[in-house]
Amino acid sequence: MFNTQKAPHDQFKALGPLVRTQRQMVTAAWHAFNRHSQAQLEEMARLRRLFTLDVDPFFELVESGLKKDLSVERPDLLKLQGVLTHLELMADKIGGLEDQLRYKANHGVILSEKDLFSVNNLFSQLTGFMRTLSDIFAINDPSLKAYLLEASQKLTDECYRQETQHETQMMDTPGQPGAWSVYLAILQTSREVAGHLMEIVKGMDQ
Repeated sequence: MFNTQKAPHDQFKALGPLVRTQRQMVTAAWHAFNRHSQAQLEEMARLRRLFTLDVDPFFELVESGLKKDLSVERPDLLKLQGVLTHLELMADKIGGLEDQLRYKANHGVILSEKDLFSVNNLFSQLTGFMRTLSDIFAINDPSLKAYLLEASQKLTDECYRQETQHETQMMDTPGQPGAWSVYLAILQTSREVAGHLMEIVKGMDQ
């Protein structure tokens, strides 16, 4: 149970369910992408609402703890507040894919085989990263933190590379304009989520 009087590591342990909900959001987005599934899009929206309901009490407890005695510095709560903010921004980014995935489903947009493979790889990596973040919250392992920082940076760099490559080729390559839009949205979201993951890990050790 979350308690602002606990040690910082014990406070982070309580955040595991929030990350699991986000991982389920990514999985639902993944299924919606591959199956043109309206049911999975609805599941994304449901999980987004659930995340909001679950994260709000954490913010309230942290803010209450910070206001309780303004003469006492609480770096642990400020650190926790920063982590919660990045988790919330991650959920916003993942939830923001719903419109593009709905467009793909409604219009039967088909990506190239190469882009299809790339998107599935991104979803696979993101779900793995979130499982690692859950483990980091649970056991605070330095090697897991180092792995997540390195792997997230690699994903960020690759997304930048693919975004640049696609933007320079869009005018030269025939195909469905909607496919470009969907693909770039997923690239950008994956890059931004990876960025928040890195900031969470860094923030835990500040």
